[in-house]
Amino acid sequence: MSEDRIKRKNLWIGLNNIKTSDEWIRAANKLGLRTSKSTGGTSHSTIRDPNNMNNDDPKSLIATVQRNLYKQSNQGIFKQIINFGISEDDIWKALGML
Repeated sequence: MSEDRIKRKNLWIGLNNIKTSDEWIRAANKLGLRTSKSTGGTSHSTIRDPNNMNNDDPKSLIATVQRNLYKQSNQGIFKQIINFGISEDDIWKALGML
């Protein structure tokens, strides 16, 4: 399904090139977002609102990043960051794709 908010369709199609959560964590840090690793024995990380320091508050959660990624999960993370208010081009730049 096409995502109307995405203007750079050529890059959108290439989101399957992101294979590890570390790439999203680096990008989130470049964007000024807060990140944290799960402490509950699971292997995921989270991207969080830098203005809400409470990891137990669901409102601070922007996206969950699994250890191993695939195209649809990458697109979901991308959309959640856009929903938070970060511009598409800023996300592409943070991922090193623009």
